[in-house]
Amino acid sequence: MHQVTLQIQSSTCNLPPPDKTQTTTDRQTTSEKQKGSQSHSNSNSQSQFKMIEVVLNDRLGKKVRVKCNEDDTIGDLKKLVAAQTGTRPDKIRIQKWYNIYKDHITLKDYEIHDGMGLELYYN
Repeated sequence: MHQVTLQIQSSTCNLPPPDKTQTTTDRQTTSEKQKGSQSHSNSNSQSQFKMIEVVLNDRLGKKVRVKCNEDDTIGDLKKLVAAQTGTRPDKIRIQKWYNIYKDHITLKDYEIHDGMGLELYYN
């Protein structure tokens, strides 16, 4: 075990010194690449909510698949379901077991994930 560690350490110590003949254009391109990757990571952090697909079953034979964002509210989900089914959003109740979901709370807060099945009822 110690021999392997010593071999690794000795091989890293025997590396040649870095090349100092790098031109200014090479330095500029590497700094531009670093800036580009930083701006790309910043844009990803702004759009942190991903698209998910929720399956709603009305237990009468109709299954509705809706694509939405994690940060959408239950009210937004009801509007998307209403657009697919033709019913009014205020006549739709979404629940899981005995837990009735409230309109102003987001899907992420309820921990609704991609592919999750919910129950759809008509009031």
